[in-house]
Amino acid sequence: MSHSRPEPIPPSYSASLHESITSSETYDTIPTSLANDLPTYSSCQHPRNPRRETPETKGFLFAVNQNRKEVVALEIIAIKSFSKHIPTVLQDSPVRGTVYLNLDKPETIQSVVISVRGNYLTGASPDQHRTFLELTHTLWSPTQGDPRHSRRSDGSSLSNPAFGNVVDTPSPFTGKLSGKYSWPFAIDLPKEVSITCGKNKKLEAFALPQTFNERYARGSIDYELVLRISRSRLRPDYRIPARFGYIPLSRPPPLPALRHLSYREGVPLLGPTIDPEGWFSEAPVTAKGTIFSNRTVHVSCTLCLAKPLCYTRCTLIPLFLRLESDDQQALDLLSTPKAIVANLRRRIQYHPNPTKAQGTYALRDTVSHYGPAIWWPSTEGSEEDLGRFRFFTGEIHLSSDVKPTSAMGDFRLEYSVVLSSFDVAGFEPLDKQHLVEYPVDVVTCFASGPRPRRYAPPGYESAAGPRDFLFPD
Repeated sequence: MSHSRPEPIPPSYSASLHESITSSETYDTIPTSLANDLPTYSSCQHPRNPRRETPETKGFLFAVNQNRKEVVALEIIAIKSFSKHIPTVLQDSPVRGTVYLNLDKPETIQSVVISVRGNYLTGASPDQHRTFLELTHTLWSPTQGDPRHSRRSDGSSLSNPAFGNVVDTPSPFTGKLSGKYSWPFAIDLPKEVSITCGKNKKLEAFALPQTFNERYARGSIDYELVLRISRSRLRPDYRIPARFGYIPLSRPPPLPALRHLSYREGVPLLGPTIDPEGWFSEAPVTAKGTIFSNRTVHVSCTLCLAKPLCYTRCTLIPLFLRLESDDQQALDLLSTPKAIVANLRRRIQYHPNPTKAQGTYALRDTVSHYGPAIWWPSTEGSEEDLGRFRFFTGEIHLSSDVKPTSAMGDFRLEYSVVLSSFDVAGFEPLDKQHLVEYPVDVVTCFASGPRPRRYAPPGYESAAGPRDFLFPD
């Protein structure tokens, strides 16, 4: 359940049980500059330098009702542009919100506690769940005194670890609670955690990964905030679990000088012939096959990727391809843009039982392909002998929902660009395996400087959505 309301005022005891906060003025600790460097759901089509504005926030409400009345409510505040379905928190921003309690009759409350958990899951059984993050904060307990009087002017507790407030301990509260109460909170998340992984269960540090939960991928990363209000022994506790998303802030290294200049001036990228320092390639590979079922041909392929091999989602991966063969008929057959097959491959590796260390240590794989790349003839290299060479420029477009490269324990989410055998009528490859594969990273923030540009001619589009394959044990 989620909704937002336009009131820009913070909740108070005299207000209603909950008042969702959508004003960006109320919570001013959001990292504005970093939020503007992240692509949002709508920024893929027209990348540009955004104005430096404080992001608008949105309230998500989770409540416990009794007799059609909200008794306990948990509200989480998040940046609206990144929080379509669940509240989503950016790295370096706290998990922020308010707990509301409305009691018609006096009642003994023993504590108000919120917990943040990050879990790595590969299935439904307990040994397929592993917690890599667990934070617990007590918003109120009787030792902190009367909740109506132990507050600052901003509504925070005078002694509340969730706000970093630790002062002289007030007199313990011995009565019962009755009426309306609210406890704001702001929980800072660590940038990294240390957990054991691998066959030898070695302790390693990992940056917090982005939330990951897809239908056909068995490995998933979930974050949850849990509110628990402890009551008297004979009465069940109030408990509200709330899933939230997390986005790490990762940025590519600086762009090479000529690529930076091309984006800034709005001109096409210079290829590897003119700008060899701006492109990465390995030794040429040979595509072997038969054409028209009557003779074997060999075509040398050199795939180049724009440096650095780290790309922001919602942008693109620039490509360059050089084909060489003494067989001009084979070159003519294979030198059509739709015959060239290149994709972004995503490989998810995970251990099916992350809490166990028994038996053979073997990771399972789920592989998806994004793309394919779009290609068009390149003017670069036109001075070469066109009887033996062909040159193509290409792009792999990255959507906004591509998850960044990440790892947590025995969970790995990795990417590579794969050039596969040609796919065209009249050509039968001798080996249907991919020709070359280059590991790359996908990150969440733009590099410093101008935004990447798309140069694909009108009418060229990449297929939407990944194609998934589950590798057996």
